[in-house]
Amino acid sequence: MLQTLLDYAPLIAAGMSGLTALIWIVYLNVFLSSYRRQHRPSILITSGAGRGMHAHCFVTNLGLEPVYLLDIMLELTGPDGHSVRAVIPERTERWQDPSVIEAEDARSATNVGPLGSGEEKDIGRFGTMLERACAANPHIRADMPVQCLEITVVTITASHAELCGASRRYRVETGPDGSTELRPTTIKARQLQGYMARRRLTREMARQLGRER
Repeated sequence: MLQTLLDYAPLIAAGMSGLTALIWIVYLNVFLSSYRRQHRPSILITSGAGRGMHAHCFVTNLGLEPVYLLDIMLELTGPDGHSVRAVIPERTERWQDPSVIEAEDARSATNVGPLGSGEEKDIGRFGTMLERACAANPHIRADMPVQCLEITVVTITASHAELCGASRRYRVETGPDGSTELRPTTIKARQLQGYMARRRLTREMARQLGRER
């Protein structure tokens, strides 16, 4: 028995080394997956403090790292399926009186800025965002029929300086009393991450910059 073990000692040692290497590889993969998951941005888009177009839209950073809120897009889709989009990162409704902005914090007149871990930002009422969209895009009218609207938040991460974001779509419905109601189509916001999502966000932002020139 002992002689047999001695004969197979090199093979047993190689097997143990391979098993040890496999355990370390699995452990490293688990560690890297956990690290990436912890440092992956997570943006939440919710509504509250009102009903329908009077409700406020809140953006919350659920990631462990701070992000910089770079842009906000509002896409409106009509009953015919035609969509129009506007970039509305600024609180243009607060630009009417510059003296007020100078007397208060200028940050109150814009949604652009850093968002720490666990922080929440009120980006305005849905009705107010529609007014901003009308001012930003002449193809959008306040009285146009809207079947659904989608809010897209574009952020940039602190660690990798890469574009990412989140979007959430709402159906626009008429309540029993004739009031306008917004119903989200998903439980939580869709995270826009990965190579293809970054390309789409970059392409859309470049297109909007071309329109503004």
